[in-house]
Parts: sequence; C-alpha cells; structure tokens
Amino acid sequence: MAALDRPWIGELFVRGRGETAYDRPADHWDNEFASGAFDRLSRSDQRHHLRLLAGMIAETFPNPKIMEIGCGDGAFHRAIASHGPERYLGVDLSSVAVERARERYGKRAGTEFVVGNGSNHQTDELFDAVVFPECIEFLGDPVEVLRHYAKNLKPGGLFGITQWLAAKPLRIWRAVKDTHEVVDEAVVNAAWGGAWQVWTCRPKNG
Repeated sequence: MAALDRPWIGELFVRGRGETAYDRPADHWDNEFASGAFDRLSRSDQRHHLRLLAGMIAETFPNPKIMEIGCGDGAFHRAIASHGPERYLGVDLSSVAVERARERYGKRAGTEFVVGNGSNHQTDELFDAVVFPECIEFLGDPVEVLRHYAKNLKPGGLFGITQWLAAKPLRIWRAVKDTHEVVDEAVVNAAWGGAWQVWTCRPKNG
C-alpha cells in the first residue's frame, strides 16, 4: 500500500527482475479455464472489485454500452448485468472461456462473447466504456493498448481497469495516469489479505 504514495518502494521489489509483459498463447488460457483454475472468480468474495467497477461505469452511463477485454467466462458481465447494459461485447483469447460465457449469459439481449486477441481486437463499434478487469498486464504496453481502443470510445467515454495491488501493476497504474485523466479510483481490500485497484479514466485529449 505504501507504494501508492511512494512509487520508489514498489520499484525496489521489481528492479533487476527483467520482467516484461506476458505473452501467453491461447492454449495456456484454455488449459487454465478447463482445469477450473478460474472457478473461484464466481465466488462472491472474489467479485467486490468487479461490482465496484460496474457501479462506477453505470453511475456515469446508465444502461451502458460496454466492451470488456479479457472477459473470461463472464465474471464482470455478471456484475454489469444488474445495471441493464444496452450492449455488451466480451472478448477473450480463450475459446473455452468464451464458450462457457455464451452458455451462461449469451442469451441476454444485446450480449455477445467472441474469441479475439485483447491486445489488438478490431471492431467498428463505439462504446460508453471499454473495460479491462484483471487483464491489462497481460496485453503488452498498457498505454499502447488503451490508445488502440480509444477509437472505440464514444465522446466522453471511459476506460475501466482493475488489477491486483502489487509492485508490477503499480507501474501500469502510473503509466496510465501519466497519459490519461483519472476520473475515479479506489482500493478494495480482500478479506484474506491484499487488495485490488479499481479505476476509470479517459484519454487526456478525449
């Protein structure tokens, strides 16, 4: 937590590790979902931060149009569904996850799940918000990723991001804050220890 106010503390933990953005193939994520590694994300105590992000978006955009990158098998969709999204598009690299999400939530009006690369997925649709729950650190340079999706935001639209509060994600947080206007941000504590960062932002020229 101290690294939020004193970034040099976080840097001490990652300096010299040579860490780079992950580039895991689709079959890695397929295996993770097939093995049940992410089943815990359906538990109530694993979704407080997702509910908060959904509320942040819906407070600005009632019945929003949402694109979620890294949708998995639908954990965030479950949170945003209570706000009655007019349109929801979920994108994930794992076909196993997407198929599960379709089975659970795909019959809802305006809801669609597709297999795609979250680093550079292409669509001509415009959204009130593009969200990245628990995934932006796996997509490459976060600033470049947000720049890629800026064209999919309506005027005044928001990016929404959640990530586990740790030294490496704090680098992402600072890089995004340097290039984007932070609209809202919070830290959600986990009952078993640790916390998630949750924030919304928009391009500074948006």
